[in-house]
Amino acid sequence: MDKKALIAMIVCGIIMLLYYPFILPLFSPEKTEIAEEIKEEAVPEKLQEAKVAESPKPLLTQPAHVEQPQMDIPLQEFVIENELVRTVWTNEGAALKSIELKQFKDAEAKNTLDLLKNVSTEYHPLAIDTILQKTNFQRQRYHVTEQSRNKLVFATTLERGINLIKTIKLLPDKYHVNMDVVLKNTTDTEISLSYDIIASSMITHEGEPSADIATVTGVDMGNKRIKLVHTAPKELPAKNESVGIVWTGATNKYFSTILKPASNDWVASVNAQAFDAQGQLINEKAEQGDFMVTLQTNKLRIPPHEAVMHSYVYFMGPKKEQVLKQYETLDILLTYGWFTVISKALLVFLNAVHQVIPNYGVSIILLTIIIKAILFPLTRKSQVSMFRMQQLQPMINQLKEKYKHDKQRMGKEQMLLFKKYGVNPMSGCLPMLLQLPVFFALFRTLQLSFEMRQAPFMFWINDLSRPDTLLHLPFSIPFLGSALNILPLIMTGASFAQMKMTPKAPAVDPQAQAQQKMMSFMPIMFAFILYHMPSGLTVYWTTSTIFSIIESIVIRKTIKKIQPK
Repeated sequence: MDKKALIAMIVCGIIMLLYYPFILPLFSPEKTEIAEEIKEEAVPEKLQEAKVAESPKPLLTQPAHVEQPQMDIPLQEFVIENELVRTVWTNEGAALKSIELKQFKDAEAKNTLDLLKNVSTEYHPLAIDTILQKTNFQRQRYHVTEQSRNKLVFATTLERGINLIKTIKLLPDKYHVNMDVVLKNTTDTEISLSYDIIASSMITHEGEPSADIATVTGVDMGNKRIKLVHTAPKELPAKNESVGIVWTGATNKYFSTILKPASNDWVASVNAQAFDAQGQLINEKAEQGDFMVTLQTNKLRIPPHEAVMHSYVYFMGPKKEQVLKQYETLDILLTYGWFTVISKALLVFLNAVHQVIPNYGVSIILLTIIIKAILFPLTRKSQVSMFRMQQLQPMINQLKEKYKHDKQRMGKEQMLLFKKYGVNPMSGCLPMLLQLPVFFALFRTLQLSFEMRQAPFMFWINDLSRPDTLLHLPFSIPFLGSALNILPLIMTGASFAQMKMTPKAPAVDPQAQAQQKMMSFMPIMFAFILYHMPSGLTVYWTTSTIFSIIESIVIRKTIKKIQPK
């Protein structure tokens, strides 16, 4: 084995080992991304808010007064629902305990999806947990003054003469509730206060928490631009005091819970803290991937016998493009990173085919066939070049003998020979390199597009967004784990068959020989890379490999033999 081939082998090994921890994250969306063409929000005239900034509040501080729950009011739960969502509310904190999305199943595809984890915690979304320096206010029990199928009105009284009224409305065929928070000053003196409201808590997981779930905050950058800030569970606790926060919440791969104020003028900061296994807040990273996001208001002044109202939209639904577009600035939640343009084009094609043939696996196969057809002229040209190189081997052997003591001259004469007969030693890599942008864009599409969630193909492949695990072995294999995924094994076998069909460059060409040595390890490297990736991606690459074999057979039969003179 020559030096170049050895180097190529080492590079392949390094790429294989470093792919998941270092290379793959490069194709994920950056923590901060800019979305252009976002329209400005209209601020309702009825809103009254103060713009006096409040000093930042340390996480998990202990104010002087701790609010005790009102035990004289019985604990109650209420249901409001529409065609899409069934929500369960509690009068303890006037909070949201359950978000049942009627049209979707949970991650195991067994039960109707509840977007909130069913765990023991007192911190529920939309509860006010701190007000007038009182903590544990999320345990305050409210009176329910009005209830209907799609509306709830909670009311309670604070000390210092403040009446708090929270009105919840669920509109028909929408994935959000409208919430008005009214603070009424019943005294003869002006009162200053701020409050913290829980934007998201215990959102359910769709996959590995470290890669699946994050806090998200949208920040208005001016000129109709929104900056999306992701914070992973391992980066908690975190605080964002950016000017112009327009919404905040949490997201997993396919769903989000987002609290969106009608105006960002009253927003001071966003805090995110982790939960421990018992559902209690901790000042550490979220080991279990469970956390709470709160929005803190600026200090606002309420004149005597007047009221201040803050209006919010609380989104709780899928990250589907047609859904997010209904909510100004939320479409930034759906991003594919560097390959957004290609990913969206692929998704349009896949959806179009799915309208005719309701199987995304078939859509991926048809996409593969079209890509292979487009690249066929280039593929044929590269294989013809390789065949010609084989036919030139006797002449290359003559050059090797003639210039055996002058390797530099031999290389120069060999390149002139290649040029004369239209041979490019590196042309065999070009078709595959041109497929890589589509490959990575399809990876992001399959990984993040809601349409691929729980999309079945055939036989044991019941979710194209996940690996095609047939069964779990009683032991673990290094780098692969215990899951037995079949498609990567089929793909590897097809790749080796393709290599057998592909013409080889003459062994006397060191550059081509090194290329061949490197390519011989590609099936194994791709098997490791694709083993834990979405099965839809493996369907694409396996189909592409099989059609490459067919191409090689056709080219072998149709190519005109050229006998160089």
